[in-house]
Amino acid sequence: MIGPSDHFLIALLAIVVVVVFFARSYVIGASRKHAELRARGIYPEDGHETDEDVLRLVQAGEKIMAIRCYRVLHKVGLKEAKDAVERLDKGTP
Repeated sequence: MIGPSDHFLIALLAIVVVVVFFARSYVIGASRKHAELRARGIYPEDGHETDEDVLRLVQAGEKIMAIRCYRVLHKVGLKEAKDAVERLDKGTP
């Protein structure tokens, strides 16, 4: 017979499976986005990011990818990168 603790374990396992599925989907989606932008010549290869790449991403309307690129390039947190990309988007230094 299945007891309450067994129901808890089954529910916990189901939650873990769902979280892993969505995490994997997110990573695959991000990888596809990188590949698509690289094919268009907008996103740099890993380790070759420059400020010009960040600007190019902003101009292409890819602000989220610009923030990711800025974070990698400058080794800063999300807020600082977001603020910097917003300034670029508005044309202020």
